[in-house]
Amino acid sequence: MLLRTWTRPAPGPHILIVGWIVIAGAVVQAHDPGLSSLDVRVTDHAIVTSLSLSAADVALAAAERERRAALIELARDAVRISVDGNDTPSRIDDIAVDQGGSRIDQSFAIPTGRQRHRIEITSTVANRLARGHRQLLVVHANDRPVLERLLDEHSSTIAVDVDAVTPSTLQIAGHYLELGVHHILTGYDHLVFLAGLILTARRVRQLLITLTAFTVAHSISLALVVIGGVRAPSAVVEPLIALSIAWVGVDILLAEARRIPVDRSPTKRLGARWLLVFGFGLIHGFGFAGALMELGLGSSTSAIATALVSFNLGVEAGQVMVAALLLPVVWLTRTRPVLHTRMVRVCSLAVTMAGTYWLIDRLR
Repeated sequence: MLLRTWTRPAPGPHILIVGWIVIAGAVVQAHDPGLSSLDVRVTDHAIVTSLSLSAADVALAAAERERRAALIELARDAVRISVDGNDTPSRIDDIAVDQGGSRIDQSFAIPTGRQRHRIEITSTVANRLARGHRQLLVVHANDRPVLERLLDEHSSTIAVDVDAVTPSTLQIAGHYLELGVHHILTGYDHLVFLAGLILTARRVRQLLITLTAFTVAHSISLALVVIGGVRAPSAVVEPLIALSIAWVGVDILLAEARRIPVDRSPTKRLGARWLLVFGFGLIHGFGFAGALMELGLGSSTSAIATALVSFNLGVEAGQVMVAALLLPVVWLTRTRPVLHTRMVRVCSLAVTMAGTYWLIDRLR
């Protein structure tokens, strides 16, 4: 009977297991393609830009010893502006580099008497960083929002009519919804954590409770940061996110070793499982908020509220996409208990290794 089992495997589930292993290995080695921002402010006499990069993007752009010089060169070469078809000279006004990333400010002079109804902005930052990098471009004219767009390596130039009307609430919502989806789908640590939660779900009700706890928690964190002004240093948040991933993997491995359901695993003694997920959701929420704050949220109360809600909805939409892809894999293999057990063990080990790797890397 054992020989027959091994000589006539069901090819579908086995292929799915291999796929999970390959994906887990790729995630550990992959890098977030990143999301930067370029804020452009147009006045009567000058155009001022502020280029913001995350710490990971700064590390890609320059070696630590030559960081300031390399970032200045990046800003000068990658950001160009023409006014009514005429290129404008620029100068670097300020540069700030810290553990949370960098900001490079430069100004482009508009010659006296020249009209500036139409400007053309070119940013090739995405072409110079990780493949898939995207940049949020926000343009203000005389303190009035004019345009918001996402730039990438294939779309790096945009013409702007500075006399255009203020973007509608629907347009702002669409931009931040897209940013939220992009952030979750390229946030590999968040994806691995989510995959671990899906692995532990034995029933639909249990999964709904767990995901709801995670969603409510990171929504609270986003609101605390954006509305309440609460700050959590990335040097603390990022290692804790990695720790939460390792915990999910270890929790599953301990449950499998004792051959008990995950919802009765040793961590159950620490309280209801959803409370632990809620706590980790608060931490992940601070990670989401850090990315959102780097991009800016507008100047009016309505714009800030729209950006916050839309970004959060985008994150939720991304999570639903991931769950829709992974749940059929998990539940399909449950028709073969032995196969399912092997898959859970292999994948939980991959989750544990990924979380441990990120934890060690972020503590250095």
